[in-house]
Amino acid sequence: MEMEQVVRLAKDVVLRQGYHVPQLVLCGTKGNAAVVLPDFPNEHEEKVTYMLLTGKYLSKNHSLGKLRKVFLVLEAWMGKNITIRPSQDPQRIEVLVVSSLDVLTEEQTVISLEYIRDADGILREIKEMVLSDGERAASVESPLLPALVAGYNHRS
Repeated sequence: MEMEQVVRLAKDVVLRQGYHVPQLVLCGTKGNAAVVLPDFPNEHEEKVTYMLLTGKYLSKNHSLGKLRKVFLVLEAWMGKNITIRPSQDPQRIEVLVVSSLDVLTEEQTVISLEYIRDADGILREIKEMVLSDGERAASVESPLLPALVAGYNHRS
């Protein structure tokens, strides 16, 4: 599965439901899986631990083989003022974030999509955000997906 497929599926879910729950998409040598992440924490350190434990759980309960790519889909607030948390920024925007990790190359990328809601708060459009260099995807370094892979590869 490629980033474009995951983005397209996530957009379809959001436009149909009006929201998207946190979700992983895992691609392995023996199969793929989509997994909803219940009770996904808000705090960064808790997210890293959650991903590590989720990886351990998935390795014991899914026969995916060796992981090749993993994707994380979640909603977030994106702030415009870097001095405060995005959730506290009155100029914040609501986004759907799709991040990926190529396990072999360790390359991480992210695509963000802005939610456009009407005056009643109903989602009307999802607009792909274009970066200053004209690209849609950005390279990132986040510990979340590597923690998932580390947990998945842990043998106990």
